[in-house]
Amino acid sequence: MPKKQRKAIEPAVKGFFKWGLVVVGVAAAMFLVQLILGLFFANDRIAGESMAPNLTPGDRVVVSRNAPVARFDVITFESPIEPGREYIKRVIGMPGDTIAFRGDVLYVNGQRTPEPFLSDQFKRKTLAFEAEQNGETGNSPAFTPDFTLQSLKATHARTVPQGEYLVLGDNRPVSYDSRKFGFVKQAAVFGVVKWRYWPLNKWQKF
Repeated sequence: MPKKQRKAIEPAVKGFFKWGLVVVGVAAAMFLVQLILGLFFANDRIAGESMAPNLTPGDRVVVSRNAPVARFDVITFESPIEPGREYIKRVIGMPGDTIAFRGDVLYVNGQRTPEPFLSDQFKRKTLAFEAEQNGETGNSPAFTPDFTLQSLKATHARTVPQGEYLVLGDNRPVSYDSRKFGFVKQAAVFGVVKWRYWPLNKWQKF
């Protein structure tokens, strides 16, 4: 190969090599970021109506792994009855709490406790629909029927045990939750929902 032609090719080869290193570096950095994020966050898709109207089928959320759990946090956890399946519910009872519902009102350790995440409009609409479906007339049933931890067969305890939580779905009439399967162990919790990022017009921080 002529010397002049060889000199012309060498810069092109070097430039291609440099761009190759840049591409490899960017790919490696992206992989590292995804790996690190995967250790602390999860991306989940909502299925089912148990958390309506706050979370509905198709919503996508970011879950913070190993985040501390507080009352009224929305958490994801391994199903106590279906190994390998993930549930999403709201924490109502913390370890050591007494929990009761009377007259559709939550009492935590004997204190009346508001549930600001429950929409009165949604409650009325849901109860009216349930009554219509069941052919009921007269007074509507409670959105959250009365219970105590002791009255529920699934829990039957005076207080929420240490290292466990009482969880309920926001859509109480249809939610399959601690009223049926009992307490959720802390070790079964995958994480705490922090953001809904999809659909974009419903972006929300929890």
